Amino acid sequence: MKILTLILTLTLSISFAQTAEFGKLTKKSNYDIYLTKNGDELKIGDTLTIGIPSSNLGFTYISQSGQRVSSMLSEKKIIIDKLKTYGNKTNGYKMYAQFKGYGLIPVIIDYETAFELGEIRNSNAKLTRKQAISKLKEAKDLFDLGMMSKDDYEKMKSELKSIIMD
Repeated sequence: MKILTLILTLTLSISFAQTAEFGKLTKKSNYDIYLTKNGDELKIGDTLTIGIPSSNLGFTYISQSGQRVSSMLSEKKIIIDKLKTYGNKTNGYKMYAQFKGYGLIPVIIDYETAFELGEIRNSNAKLTRKQAISKLKEAKDLFDLGMMSKDDYEKMKSELKSIIMD
């Protein structure tokens, strides 16, 4: 009986978990899982790292109570406690990741834009085409300097080729 109750509980919790997907956001809502533009899965409880501000004034796409958060948060690890869409039917909807801020007001992140501009990093994310090209160029430089073997360079080139050619 305990096993049946456990299976039923897990089935219900999984079936009610809401998943949102980039390009298919159609309403304001809270979600448990978000499938990003790059095809990565972002979940409540995941850890992100605050990256580098995209402006001299601080982070443009990370805010608390409508104000940019300080650049002093760079390299701080945060845990997502909410995934929520904001927007409207006319202008579309965007996914925001939220984490506990300082005091009672949460910090929200425009996930896709902040990720693209390097304001946040997701260590679980797949490499973007731009990142793969940069990594391959760096490997080529290391190979040319004699700091990387030809086998290692060719292996990396082979691994990155599918990302770059997409």
